[in-house]
Parts: sequence; C-alpha cells; structure tokens
Amino acid sequence: MPKKFMSNDTIEEAEAIQAEEIALKEVNDDEVRSQVIEKYGIDPELNPELVDQLVEDKKEANRKLSIAIKQKQTWRDKANKPAEVKTVEVKTQADTSQFVTREELEQKEYDSLEASDLIKQETKNYAKLNKIDPKQAFNSEYITFLRDKENQKAKVEEASISTKRNSPTKKDFSSIAPKDIDQSTAEGRKQWEEYMNWVKTQ
Repeated sequence: MPKKFMSNDTIEEAEAIQAEEIALKEVNDDEVRSQVIEKYGIDPELNPELVDQLVEDKKEANRKLSIAIKQKQTWRDKANKPAEVKTVEVKTQADTSQFVTREELEQKEYDSLEASDLIKQETKNYAKLNKIDPKQAFNSEYITFLRDKENQKAKVEEASISTKRNSPTKKDFSSIAPKDIDQSTAEGRKQWEEYMNWVKTQ
C-alpha cells in the first residue's frame, strides 16, 4: 500500500492540539514556583515577595489559558468555513459613491487598535472564527487574556532587569591566595570571610 503523507498544515494542527492538551494539565504550586524562578532567574531569597507574586500571576494565567483553550477547541471546526466578503457603499462629502469591501473597513479597525502586531493578528483570527466585529473580538475574554499575558511578560522582564541591577556584585577570588589576606585587620578578616564564602560556591 502507498504511504499516506500528512500536509504541513495537518502536522501543524496536530502539534497545536498536542500542545493544548499539555497546557491543560494541572501543575502544582511547587512546579509553578520552580518554573518562575528558572525562567526569570530571580533569587527567591533576595526577592521572596516578587517570586510569590509571579507564582500567583502564573497560576491565574494558567487558569485563564485553560478557559481560552477549551473555548478555542470548540471554535476550530469553524475555521474551514469561508468568510463572506460583502461590499458596502461609503459616500464621501462630495456625495460621490465609493465601493470598498467590508474586509478593508475591518482591516482599518484592526490597524487602529492600540496593541502589538501579534495581538492585532490574534484579534483578527478570533473575529473571523466567531463572525464578530473587531471591537467585540478585541474585548473578548480570550483576547483580553492574551493582552494581560503580554503586559505581564513585559512587567516581569522589567522587574528582572531591575533585580539584576540591584543584586550585589560577587567578588572573584580566583587570583587571590589565602596567604595574601591579612587577617590581623578588620578589613582583612572581612575579606577572609568573603573568600571562604566564595570557596563554598566553587
């Protein structure tokens, strides 16, 4: 029998469905905390409140994502239905008639949205699947979730950069021998303590 080959679109759809199933699996608090610390490189001892807040934000984001994915799964079968393109008549101030498609008018609405290109495209896809106008799609629960997620990501990245700037710089004692540290002085004893802490990290 000849082998059946899957098209790229079919493979991508299958991978997307698999990714959705993985995203729907519940993750316990410890796993969420570990993911947050590893992803953003935040020291939980230096920034415990930030880590706790990010864990709560992540759990809330996971909850909203689960809702959004379940909704998206019910809409997938609508994607194969061709969208109707209608023409509308727009009169200018000179009372002359100019014909433009509804698609062109909607594209202008998408372009005017105060959002990233990614959110605009997701809004357009959502509106097409559900046969609603751009404004309704933009204010839907799914697109609102994506906007909140994008804003949260920017917030975390900014906080992570700020944390790295404020973290104390660790000294490198690789070029210093113990005998070079004078422990007879207060400064020397402090340097010896820092040296011993550095040795423990090696």
